[in-house]
Amino acid sequence: MKKCVLILPYFGKFNNYFPLFLKSCGYNPSYDFLIFTDNTDFYNYPQNVHVVPMTLNEFRANASQKLGFEPCIPTAYKLCDFKPAYGFLFEDYIQDYEYWGHCDCDLVFGNLEKVLSPVLDKDYDKIFAAGHLTIYKNTFDNNRRFMKSLEGREIYREAFTTSRIYVFDENVRCSMNPDRLNVHTLFRDNDAKIYEKDLSFNVSPKKAKITRTAYNPQTQKFEEDHRYANLARYYLCADGLLVVSWNKDHAVVNTHQYLYMHLQSRRMRMSAEVVQSPVVEIRPDRFVRANRLPSTKAELANRFFNVFNYFWIDTYIKKFKAKLANIF
Repeated sequence: MKKCVLILPYFGKFNNYFPLFLKSCGYNPSYDFLIFTDNTDFYNYPQNVHVVPMTLNEFRANASQKLGFEPCIPTAYKLCDFKPAYGFLFEDYIQDYEYWGHCDCDLVFGNLEKVLSPVLDKDYDKIFAAGHLTIYKNTFDNNRRFMKSLEGREIYREAFTTSRIYVFDENVRCSMNPDRLNVHTLFRDNDAKIYEKDLSFNVSPKKAKITRTAYNPQTQKFEEDHRYANLARYYLCADGLLVVSWNKDHAVVNTHQYLYMHLQSRRMRMSAEVVQSPVVEIRPDRFVRANRLPSTKAELANRFFNVFNYFWIDTYIKKFKAKLANIF
């Protein structure tokens, strides 16, 4: 039996750094990726990334047939609520895997074998609480836990039949779901074995600098991690997703690995040749080629290129467009 497959239904145009997402998938040959999409653009798909042609209407029809009722999916964005059901909706595709998961494509993966596999070996039913990457034990019963009743309510039906975003896929405090009844609370209520430690580098969408926010299971919020406030750089290479930082207490360069970097709501610029680089540096607003990882404080401190970036320009443009939309 294979270890794990990550499922990504995606309809429409992929983001500009999708080739880098695929490159990071290819760095993890012991994991498979299953993309259901209507996108026919040419990409250099690694051998472990399998594309299944599908339209959004076909997804709706499959969900209706499997669930036994008509789901409300007005746009592809609504699919975020359906993520916990992928193991059920696509069970014919994942029979050979011990685990399955869902992921987004506004991220780049690190070394899954090194960071994630030790967690998979501990036989959890559900791993992680945020929606951009969650893993489930691939069993008949576990893939149907999302349909369990909670407090006398069928939460999944509520989530799947409303046009609004219910935030069924993650256990995060937010205004869209103030009751915080979601798939994570269903698994907890059902005494499932859950792993909640955040192994990712979730980049704050509110900060111009790359600032990590980490999920806190107690507060159910993403909270800022200030360890890399100064002298840190971020890289993707065959060894994984690496944070290279200066340890002033020991006067040495430290390297730390994360499972993935999530770049939610952040426009990232990238030229075509970056994908061919063996080392890619992740800056606040772009990906660039790098010759090697920095190994000294002086190399880390060489940050003249970060004097200006486009983050705030992009932010103001978004706000301006939103104001225009409200006016007209």
